[in-house]
Amino acid sequence: MLVIKFVSVSGLLAVLAVVLTAVLTVVLAADDDSDDDLTYEAKLLDRMIHMETRLERLDKTLEATKTIIKTTIQDQTNFLNNKTAQIELLKAKIDFPLVAFNAHSPRDYSPDTNQIYIWSSTLVNEGNAYDTNTGIFKAPVSGLYYFAVHTCNYAGATNIYAIVKEEKDIATSYQHDNAVNDCTSMNSITNVTAGERVWVRCTSGSTSNQLWESSGRSSFIGALIRK
Repeated sequence: MLVIKFVSVSGLLAVLAVVLTAVLTVVLAADDDSDDDLTYEAKLLDRMIHMETRLERLDKTLEATKTIIKTTIQDQTNFLNNKTAQIELLKAKIDFPLVAFNAHSPRDYSPDTNQIYIWSSTLVNEGNAYDTNTGIFKAPVSGLYYFAVHTCNYAGATNIYAIVKEEKDIATSYQHDNAVNDCTSMNSITNVTAGERVWVRCTSGSTSNQLWESSGRSSFIGALIRK
């Protein structure tokens, strides 16, 4: 009986040893797996941190690129707008007609009241809008025009005249000097519609010579200055 009990205790110890060995094996294996898990998680976290850093850098690069592209587009837009404005200006210059005249040598030195001064010769008549037979300028295009008249009269004579646009005075002048022959000028800037007429009219006539003409002193000029 004593032998049997001894054997039983030995067996029990053996069993316990096996169990303890198995438990230690499992625990150690669990520790190894835990270490592996921790290592994997650490590596994954490190990769995520690196990826986030790279994404932040990429985002900054994209923002900088967007700014450069936006600035470039704006610069190109401004450049194109300036070129467009220059082209429009060139087109306006190309489309701008040359209209100008300089008439001299009045046909009548003692015009009657309301008589049109007829300047029989021209130094310039671009556009052929001034008629030397009638003394009338007829606008070929609508626009802003400049007109001027220069006349000289004899001493003691009175010269009263006006620049007229379609029967309406747009500028008038009174000229008189008892002592010497005298000259005077007047001018006007006015809008004229295509087909409208402009001329110089004597507003107070005389039977005696009023105009003192020598070497083309008297003249009537006009020009288109803006269409």
